[in-house]
Amino acid sequence: MSFEKLLQQSIVWRGFYFITILLVNVVLSRFLQADGTGWIYYLTNFFSFILLIATLSMESGFTFFASNQTISYNKLAWFSIFWTALIAIVISIIIGLYFSKIKTLPLIDTKQYLFYTLTYVCGIVLINFFTVLFYAQQNFWLPNLIMGICNVFLCLAIVWLSNDVENYHAIINLFFVSMIVQGVFIAIAFFITNSILLKLVLPTFSEFKVLLKYSLVALAGNLVFFFVYRIDYWFVRYNTLSCSPEDLGNYIQASKLGQLLLVIPQILASVIFPQTARGFVEKSVNKSIFILFRIFLLLFSVAMLGILLIGDWVFPAIFGQTFNNITIPLLLLLPGIFGVAVLVLLSAYFSGKGKVNMNVKGASLALLVVIVGDVIFIPKYGIYAAAIVSAVAYLINLFYALWYFYKDVHFTFKDLLMFSKADLIWIRNIFFKKQAI
Repeated sequence: MSFEKLLQQSIVWRGFYFITILLVNVVLSRFLQADGTGWIYYLTNFFSFILLIATLSMESGFTFFASNQTISYNKLAWFSIFWTALIAIVISIIIGLYFSKIKTLPLIDTKQYLFYTLTYVCGIVLINFFTVLFYAQQNFWLPNLIMGICNVFLCLAIVWLSNDVENYHAIINLFFVSMIVQGVFIAIAFFITNSILLKLVLPTFSEFKVLLKYSLVALAGNLVFFFVYRIDYWFVRYNTLSCSPEDLGNYIQASKLGQLLLVIPQILASVIFPQTARGFVEKSVNKSIFILFRIFLLLFSVAMLGILLIGDWVFPAIFGQTFNNITIPLLLLLPGIFGVAVLVLLSAYFSGKGKVNMNVKGASLALLVVIVGDVIFIPKYGIYAAAIVSAVAYLINLFYALWYFYKDVHFTFKDLLMFSKADLIWIRNIFFKKQAI
């Protein structure tokens, strides 16, 4: 299947899924308001850190070794089930010990936190592992269709339950349950479509070693990336003198809206990584990265203008009146989000080439900027400082990656900045032309 055809399929089906994610965000925000939504997203941000440690970033290794067929799909599928079960056991033990020995809580609260953690972490583990296996097989439609349908049902359930304020906790529980449901459904779909349900086999020790070695390098990069993109949440959360719970909710929502603009780059990266790992479409990948840089630059400029003009009344109208301080933080973040959009593509390129260390070094530099800047400026200037510092750090990371990309693929400023008619033709072919397989 051609590279352009893969891009087209990925955009359509992952785009459908991300639209349903946005709908979930909207209905949750309207019912829980800024403080409640901020609490949920802050909690899931912490769970995402647990998730990163628990998986050891093996989904990166899955993509690399499944795409170049070094380790078979059925081995990785069964390994995913066993690893998820192991994670569930370890989490249950740790949470039990933490809330009984370190921070004492009533048993009912301990069970609630255990429920939130297990459903979210184990659900996302299954989602991550099995979606990358589907993508390595060039199947973008089935996992995203499953997750999208689950999100639609979640939205309908929240709308139905939101008629009664007493359903507040039921809606939160339903949100977390939906994660494990999606993960289980995707896992079942993979086993059925590949006819491996009765073929229990695991990676050999030597295969596990190379998988672990690759994944640990990716983990180092992803840990740094995680803190680069999320550590500002903690600084905002604990600077109570300059940031209220409503500020946290508005800032996280602004950050999430900015991340929505990363949907297309992430979709494209899910194609670039495995195809670069296969090693036979490098010219198409390089050409696409240049075109996408120019397109992103244009689209982000238009987005900033639109948000500047209508953001102050659109965001409260969509999310509720408590979300009245999104526009300025979002505008301050957007130049950096543009940097991340391009960086997502470059990171996928380097990962596919086996140069994960390039991603680690650039992200480490950005993290240093975020920590120093947040410590100095957030206590005085609040969420506005958090947005500016993050944007600067993201752009520094981008420039670092571009420098190393230049060493691989020599280019000029014209390649990055000069939008042309050929770019429009490329967009038309990706979105509207029926591609040859």
